[in-house]
Amino acid sequence: MDTSSSESAPDSEPEAVSEDESQSAIREDLKGMSFEEIMQLKEQLGAKVYKEAVLGSKSAPAKQRKTKTDLKRLNKNRPREMSSRKQVPFLGAEQRVERKKDVELRDPRFDEKSGDYNIETFKKNYKFVAKIRDKEVGQLKKQLDDVGDAEEKQKIKHTMQRLINKNVEDKRWHLKQRSLKKERDTIQKSHNAGQQPHYLTKKERRAKELVAQFELLKSTGKLNKHLEKRRKKNAAKDRKRIGLD
Repeated sequence: MDTSSSESAPDSEPEAVSEDESQSAIREDLKGMSFEEIMQLKEQLGAKVYKEAVLGSKSAPAKQRKTKTDLKRLNKNRPREMSSRKQVPFLGAEQRVERKKDVELRDPRFDEKSGDYNIETFKKNYKFVAKIRDKEVGQLKKQLDDVGDAEEKQKIKHTMQRLINKNVEDKRWHLKQRSLKKERDTIQKSHNAGQQPHYLTKKERRAKELVAQFELLKSTGKLNKHLEKRRKKNAAKDRKRIGLD
């Protein structure tokens, strides 16, 4: 085994020397030829044979070889197509993981730690918002006198009406809650006295609410305006039912 390997090594060395000598001889011959003659020779032999004769049959170095992944782009301006087997890292995933470790973000609307939503407690805690709305309505009234643009005036009026309606809605809710509390107290007193309590129906409760609303409008001096508004609304409904509009 050692003798065969030792014999093959000296045989390969003369072959490499002879190939280098032939290439140098070809280059010397090409030096004496014109560019036109060299191009004709290249066309006759072919580009591949010509390069092997002049440059040698050695392949390009491993660093300069292009792999299949390098050639996986139809255009040099396009991004390289990545393998679907490799998971693509999500943008900013590392930063988000670090932020979650430091600060715990939670939404109180859907978090059990914040407790259950109680509308009565919520309305009582944020009752002061009605006063803020009244102040905003006063500021908008002053702003309305200074504005000359008709479109801007309409926007201010719309905002004022929205704030007023919100306060009226809150007042109605509080009145309804007081009425329900009185009703519950009356039922409890009847139970304590050993009597059969009277439970109001939806129709009776609705009539009671309308009476309370009527008394409120009468006390504030807005009853006539409310009745006129209701009359116009009913007249419009009647015209629509008949087919005049």
